[in-house]
Order: sequence, then C-alpha cells, then structure tokens
Amino acid sequence: MARTGIFIAIDGIDGSGNTTHSKLLANWIRGAFRVKVLLTKEPTSKPVGQLIRRYLRAPKGSTPSATDALLFAADRIEHTEKVLKPALEKGVVVVSDRYLESSIAYQSAQGLPLDWLLSINRYAMRPSLNIILDISPEKSLARKTQLLDKFEEVVFLRNVRRVFLDRAKAGDYPIVDTSGSVGETQNKIRNIVGSILRRCIPK
Repeated sequence: MARTGIFIAIDGIDGSGNTTHSKLLANWIRGAFRVKVLLTKEPTSKPVGQLIRRYLRAPKGSTPSATDALLFAADRIEHTEKVLKPALEKGVVVVSDRYLESSIAYQSAQGLPLDWLLSINRYAMRPSLNIILDISPEKSLARKTQLLDKFEEVVFLRNVRRVFLDRAKAGDYPIVDTSGSVGETQNKIRNIVGSILRRCIPK
C-alpha cells in the first residue's frame, strides 16, 4: 500500500447518486485493490453534523444561509482532524460521500460570496481526486421517493448544478453523467478511479 492514503470525494446535486456510488466504489476498491478503505460522508454523524441534518429539515428560510455554511465548515474541521487525517496517515483509501465542493456549490447558490466560503473552509483538506456527478435537477428529483431537504427544489438545484460544473471546469475535476443506469455510471467512475489507483498503489 502507498505510504500515505488516497482521498476521493464524490459530490453532486441531490439525487445525483452520491451515496449509492460512494458505497459501490468503496466496495469495489476493497475487492479490486486489496486495500483498506474508509467510507465516510458529510454531514457527519458527529454532534455538529446531527445539528446540520435537523436544520436541513427545517422550513426554507428558517435559518440564515451563513449559519448553514458555518455549521458545515465546523463539521468539516472535525471530520478532517478526527477522521480523514488519521486514516490517510495510515495509508487508507478514503471515499467521502460529499465534501467541500458540495458546501461551495450549495452555499454559493444561496448567495454567499465564494471568497468567504473558501476562507471559513481553509482548514479543509484537498482531495486526491474530486469527482462531480452530474444530472439535471428534473431527473434527480424524479428519482427521490420523498423530499425531506429544504434544498430539494428544481430552480435552486439548477443554480447548484451550475456552480458544480463551473467549479469542476476551474479545478479540472472529472464530471460523470449519472442520467444512465447505476451500472453504467459506476463503470465510468471505476474507470476514472482505477487509472489513478493503479499508479498510486504498489502491486
């Protein structure tokens, strides 16, 4: 195994398949490369992350967007220090279901300045690989059986998607179209990840 771990973040709008594909990818890496893999997610299950989940289910406009941003940043600091860094220092491959780019996209779409969002997230780690899952909001919301998140509406998600795609272009992140079947999408993700892991993980 590599001396230091590899950090893969999977981001995209609600309904794009983050959770499904993060789980499938983590299981595939374990089997294909015989390495230790940590599957994690944001918001976390820590106290701040639990608070965020309650806020996400509150009526839209019940909390200022800056409050959301600060809570996500605080949760990310704890996630980084207590989960990501220790795992990566042990050479573990980490797959995170959402990370910094989700905060940037969602909070930017709420009207918060990018420079401020980057400032409050300055302690966040830079992933080894950031993959953006892309789908139209109309298709993504049609996949969901129930809408529980205050961000789950078409007009808002169109703005979020635009930020994701702009950030992907600026950061040279791979974009994966998830409008096809789960199998088709997962194969695209595995091709991207596999090409990197084969270079980084000794045989």
